[in-house]
Amino acid sequence: MAVKALFRAEDIEGIQAATGRKYELIRGELFEVTTAPRANFVTIRIAFLIESWNQAARAGNVGGDIGFTLERQPDTVRAPVVCFIRKGRLPREQAERGYPEMAPDLVVEVKSPNDTFGALRRKAQQFFDGGAQLIWLVEPDRFVDVHHPGQEAQRLGLDDVISGEDILPGFSCRVGDFFPEQL
Repeated sequence: MAVKALFRAEDIEGIQAATGRKYELIRGELFEVTTAPRANFVTIRIAFLIESWNQAARAGNVGGDIGFTLERQPDTVRAPVVCFIRKGRLPREQAERGYPEMAPDLVVEVKSPNDTFGALRRKAQQFFDGGAQLIWLVEPDRFVDVHHPGQEAQRLGLDDVISGEDILPGFSCRVGDFFPEQL
Protein backbone atom coordinates (compact mmCIF):
# COMPACT_ATOMS: atom_id res chain seq x y z
CA MET A 1 0.00 0.00 0.00
CA ALA A 2 1.34 3.41 -0.98
CA VAL A 3 1.56 6.07 1.70
CA LYS A 4 0.99 9.68 0.76
CA ALA A 5 3.35 12.20 2.39
CA LEU A 6 1.60 15.23 3.84
CA PHE A 7 3.51 18.45 4.32
CA ARG A 8 3.03 21.20 6.89
CA ALA A 9 3.02 24.95 6.38
CA GLU A 10 6.41 25.07 8.09
CA ASP A 11 7.91 22.81 5.38
CA ILE A 12 7.17 25.00 2.36
CA GLU A 13 9.87 27.66 2.82
CA GLY A 14 12.61 25.01 2.83
CA ILE A 15 11.14 23.18 -0.16
CA GLN A 16 10.87 26.42 -2.16
CA ALA A 17 14.41 27.42 -1.22
CA ALA A 18 15.78 24.00 -2.21
CA THR A 19 13.92 23.81 -5.55
CA GLY A 20 13.67 27.46 -6.58
CA ARG A 21 9.99 26.88 -7.39
CA LYS A 22 6.78 28.29 -5.90
CA TYR A 23 4.26 25.99 -4.23
CA GLU A 24 0.93 26.10 -2.49
CA LEU A 25 -0.19 23.51 0.01
CA ILE A 26 -3.71 22.10 -0.20
CA ARG A 27 -4.68 19.81 2.67
CA GLY A 28 -1.06 18.75 3.04
CA GLU A 29 -0.31 18.17 -0.66
CA LEU A 30 2.18 20.31 -2.59
CA PHE A 31 1.11 21.97 -5.84
CA GLU A 32 3.52 23.94 -8.00
CA VAL A 33 2.34 27.42 -8.99
CA THR A 34 3.17 28.86 -12.40
CA THR A 35 2.05 32.05 -14.15
CA ALA A 36 1.82 32.96 -17.81
CA PRO A 37 3.46 36.25 -18.86
CA ARG A 38 0.15 38.04 -19.66
CA ALA A 39 -1.33 37.07 -16.30
CA ASN A 40 1.82 38.41 -14.61
CA PHE A 41 1.60 41.74 -16.47
CA VAL A 42 -2.03 42.08 -15.33
CA THR A 43 -1.09 41.14 -11.76
CA ILE A 44 1.58 43.85 -11.62
CA ARG A 45 -0.84 46.45 -13.00
CA ILE A 46 -3.53 45.61 -10.42
CA ALA A 47 -1.00 45.68 -7.57
CA PHE A 48 0.28 49.05 -8.84
CA LEU A 49 -3.23 50.55 -8.96
CA ILE A 50 -4.05 49.36 -5.44
CA GLU A 51 -0.67 50.46 -4.07
CA SER A 52 -1.06 53.89 -5.71
CA TRP A 53 -4.39 54.29 -3.91
CA ASN A 54 -2.82 53.02 -0.67
CA GLN A 55 0.04 55.54 -0.84
CA ALA A 56 -2.54 58.27 -0.18
CA ALA A 57 -4.96 56.27 1.97
CA ARG A 58 -2.32 54.58 4.16
CA ALA A 59 -4.98 52.01 4.97
CA GLY A 60 -2.89 48.85 5.12
CA ASN A 61 -0.47 46.76 3.09
CA VAL A 62 -0.57 45.54 -0.50
CA GLY A 63 1.27 42.33 -1.29
CA GLY A 64 1.55 39.49 -3.73
CA ASP A 65 2.51 35.83 -3.64
CA ILE A 66 2.28 35.84 0.17
CA GLY A 67 1.34 32.48 1.62
CA PHE A 68 -1.48 32.38 4.18
CA THR A 69 -2.19 29.37 6.38
CA LEU A 70 -5.92 28.78 5.96
CA GLU A 71 -6.24 25.30 7.54
CA ARG A 72 -4.29 23.08 9.89
CA GLN A 73 -3.97 19.28 10.10
CA PRO A 74 -3.71 18.82 7.22
CA ASP A 75 -2.37 22.27 6.38
CA THR A 76 -3.51 24.50 3.55
CA VAL A 77 -1.33 27.44 2.52
CA ARG A 78 -2.58 29.52 -0.39
CA ALA A 79 -0.93 32.57 -1.95
CA PRO A 80 -3.03 35.14 -3.83
CA VAL A 81 -1.32 36.96 -6.68
CA VAL A 82 -2.35 40.28 -5.07
CA CYS A 83 -3.76 40.92 -1.64
CA PHE A 84 -4.57 43.75 0.74
CA ILE A 85 -4.51 43.58 4.53
CA ARG A 86 -6.02 46.43 6.51
CA LYS A 87 -3.80 48.29 8.96
CA GLY A 88 -3.52 46.58 12.34
CA ARG A 89 -4.70 43.11 11.26
CA LEU A 90 -1.35 41.40 10.71
CA PRO A 91 0.68 40.90 13.89
CA ARG A 92 4.33 41.93 13.44
CA GLU A 93 5.66 38.47 14.38
CA GLN A 94 3.49 36.86 11.67
CA ALA A 95 4.56 39.47 9.11
CA GLU A 96 8.25 38.75 9.54
CA ARG A 97 8.42 34.98 9.00
CA GLY A 98 6.31 32.06 7.94
CA TYR A 99 2.73 32.07 6.71
CA PRO A 100 0.20 34.10 8.72
CA GLU A 101 -2.75 32.11 10.06
CA MET A 102 -5.36 34.35 8.52
CA ALA A 103 -6.75 35.48 5.19
CA PRO A 104 -6.20 38.94 3.72
CA ASP A 105 -9.15 41.33 3.49
CA LEU A 106 -8.94 41.49 -0.32
CA VAL A 107 -7.75 38.64 -2.52
CA VAL A 108 -7.08 39.03 -6.24
CA GLU A 109 -6.52 36.04 -8.51
CA VAL A 110 -5.62 36.45 -12.19
CA LYS A 111 -6.45 33.48 -14.40
CA SER A 112 -3.55 31.94 -16.31
CA PRO A 113 -4.17 29.63 -19.28
CA ASN A 114 -3.50 26.56 -17.09
CA ASP A 115 -6.10 27.67 -14.49
CA THR A 116 -9.81 26.91 -14.50
CA PHE A 117 -12.45 29.15 -13.02
CA GLY A 118 -13.66 26.18 -10.99
CA ALA A 119 -10.25 25.89 -9.33
CA LEU A 120 -10.10 29.66 -8.76
CA ARG A 121 -13.58 29.62 -7.17
CA ARG A 122 -12.52 26.76 -4.85
CA LYS A 123 -9.44 28.77 -3.88
CA ALA A 124 -11.65 31.83 -3.29
CA GLN A 125 -13.87 29.77 -0.99
CA GLN A 126 -10.84 28.72 1.05
CA PHE A 127 -9.93 32.39 1.47
CA PHE A 128 -13.52 33.22 2.48
CA ASP A 129 -13.44 30.36 5.01
CA GLY A 130 -10.26 31.96 6.40
CA GLY A 131 -11.90 35.38 6.74
CA ALA A 132 -11.42 37.24 3.42
CA GLN A 133 -14.11 39.83 2.72
CA LEU A 134 -13.70 40.61 -0.97
CA ILE A 135 -12.26 38.58 -3.86
CA TRP A 136 -11.67 39.61 -7.46
CA LEU A 137 -11.24 36.78 -9.99
CA VAL A 138 -9.77 38.29 -13.13
CA GLU A 139 -9.97 36.98 -16.68
CA PRO A 140 -7.27 39.01 -18.46
CA ASP A 141 -8.56 41.41 -21.11
CA ARG A 142 -12.18 40.31 -20.61
CA PHE A 143 -13.78 40.74 -17.15
CA VAL A 144 -13.56 40.62 -13.35
CA ASP A 145 -15.87 38.55 -11.17
CA VAL A 146 -16.41 40.29 -7.82
CA HIS A 147 -17.11 37.87 -4.96
CA HIS A 148 -18.42 38.46 -1.43
CA PRO A 149 -18.88 35.75 1.22
CA GLY A 150 -22.11 33.80 0.72
CA GLN A 151 -23.27 35.83 -2.32
CA GLU A 152 -23.44 35.34 -6.07
CA ALA A 153 -20.54 36.86 -7.99
CA GLN A 154 -21.02 40.04 -9.98
CA ARG A 155 -19.33 40.09 -13.39
CA LEU A 156 -17.87 43.43 -14.49
CA GLY A 157 -16.88 44.09 -18.09
CA LEU A 158 -14.05 46.23 -19.41
CA ASP A 159 -16.01 49.50 -19.29
CA ASP A 160 -17.54 48.88 -15.84
CA VAL A 161 -16.12 50.55 -12.76
CA ILE A 162 -14.73 48.33 -10.00
CA SER A 163 -14.81 49.64 -6.46
CA GLY A 164 -12.80 48.73 -3.40
CA GLU A 165 -16.00 49.07 -1.38
CA ASP A 166 -15.34 49.28 2.38
CA ILE A 167 -12.12 47.24 2.07
CA LEU A 168 -10.36 49.88 -0.09
CA PRO A 169 -12.51 52.96 0.65
CA GLY A 170 -12.27 55.46 -2.17
CA PHE A 171 -10.56 53.08 -4.62
CA SER A 172 -12.21 52.74 -8.00
CA CYS A 173 -11.15 52.40 -11.61
CA ARG A 174 -12.40 51.11 -14.92
CA VAL A 175 -11.94 47.32 -15.18
CA GLY A 176 -10.15 47.88 -18.49
CA ASP A 177 -7.45 49.79 -16.57
CA PHE A 178 -6.38 46.45 -15.05
CA PHE A 179 -5.11 45.32 -18.45
CA PRO A 180 -1.93 46.95 -19.76
CA GLU A 181 -1.54 47.46 -23.48
CA GLN A 182 0.14 44.53 -25.16
CA LEU A 183 3.37 45.74 -26.74
